[in-house]
Amino acid sequence: MFVHRTASSGRLAQLLDRYQVPLAIVIATGLLMAMHESFSFVTHHFDSGQYWALATLQNLGHLPSSRGYVFPFLLLPLNYVCSISPDPALTYRGGMSLIYGVLLTTLVPAAFREAFGGRISLVRRLVPVLLLATLFPGLLLYVLSDLPAMLMAFAALMCTLRALKPTASRRQFIGALFAAGLLMGAAYNTRTIYLFAGIPLGLLVLWTVRGPWVKASFPRWLGLLAFAAGLIAVSLPQLAVNKRTQGINSLAVQSVIHSKSLFATQLAWGMTLQRYETAVQGEALGAQLYYFDPAGARLFDQVAGRGDLFSIPYYFKVVVQHPLNFLGLYTRHIINGLDVRDGLVYTHKLSPRRNSTALLNFLVLALAVWVLVTIRPRSGQATGNDLWPVPASWPMALAVLALPVAAIVPGAIETRFFLPVHLLAYYVLAMHFDAAQLKQNFRQHGRAVLLVLVLGAGVFFAVTFSTMANLRYDLPELYRSGP
Repeated sequence: MFVHRTASSGRLAQLLDRYQVPLAIVIATGLLMAMHESFSFVTHHFDSGQYWALATLQNLGHLPSSRGYVFPFLLLPLNYVCSISPDPALTYRGGMSLIYGVLLTTLVPAAFREAFGGRISLVRRLVPVLLLATLFPGLLLYVLSDLPAMLMAFAALMCTLRALKPTASRRQFIGALFAAGLLMGAAYNTRTIYLFAGIPLGLLVLWTVRGPWVKASFPRWLGLLAFAAGLIAVSLPQLAVNKRTQGINSLAVQSVIHSKSLFATQLAWGMTLQRYETAVQGEALGAQLYYFDPAGARLFDQVAGRGDLFSIPYYFKVVVQHPLNFLGLYTRHIINGLDVRDGLVYTHKLSPRRNSTALLNFLVLALAVWVLVTIRPRSGQATGNDLWPVPASWPMALAVLALPVAAIVPGAIETRFFLPVHLLAYYVLAMHFDAAQLKQNFRQHGRAVLLVLVLGAGVFFAVTFSTMANLRYDLPELYRSGP
């Protein structure tokens, strides 16, 4: 009897492993559909509403200056199907659930393993989906650019790493790097901060084309040319949009606000804010929830009369003159960016579970760091069940995903801007979790682990609770739009 049950369990495990991809897609889609139903999503707000309205053939050629064409273009099929459906809300929920159910259980695990190694199984594919739905449901409910841009950057990274393998043929080499450029350009067009992700990706192509990863017969210029061709190809429609709407010959998304650079404006706002959230008050669209930074505001008032803080040169001059002030300011931004209290993005009221959500989020991040510290890469065959050695290109791959977040740190931040760091933590936790290693590490360093956890929590929550105490519903005009 025992032998029979063991054999049956073994066959079941083999079946689950063999069909883990379709099973993961079905389970993840069902989970996300249940999440949609539980929140009773009925309407879009702010950015989400604008993207959804632009996702029609009539509106796509009349984009506002701060929007690229790629994301509305990708939304066109879903928008059209919803418009002809007898139940648009149900169609939208099902479509969004299926799209993210597929991408989060297939694309991201494959790209993560390509860049950072790790195990893949049915459960490991589903863990990040569950964490994302729990801590960042708004990014799965609404059509926002954060997650799609990051998924495109993940895909570009995977294409690049596969192109640079010694087993790649010449055609695969050129095709994959062209696709990488196409996807990286699309990520930038969707969310302009991903310009900073394209830099290390281009360097990865530049530095490794003649390295040990690729056959010497593939010249460096050929890889760079394919990558650049992809970037240009995806940017040409943006050139046409810019010419038609603004009379500007440029491949870049024109990000401006109050006739000033959006990036420069974000830097100035970041001096006075520790973070902000978007509120929806009943049927009316309300103002932002501003979490004021008294120390930053005092510095702003001190230097604002000496120059234009909404210009990048003067801003960096102030940074050089007050390095300690900005070190404290940026540290508070990082901690607040990592502090998830309401992942709905659009808040109707301050959630009574904000503190418990923040604690869960901190514990997830802390566990991911612990898992990262205890990783002991093993050699093995490249199968779904092996713990792959961490590839030599991991620093550059990490830069692709971390630099967009680093570029956001000085500016006015929402928690969702730190999504790449959170999603990396979820996949580190899912694909590198090893209970035996953690147990052994705790036996050896248990007191140190607990001490670091307590001290880290103390600093983390001291900063975030201080931030929560500085909630304001409006800011002086000077801080918002400049002199």
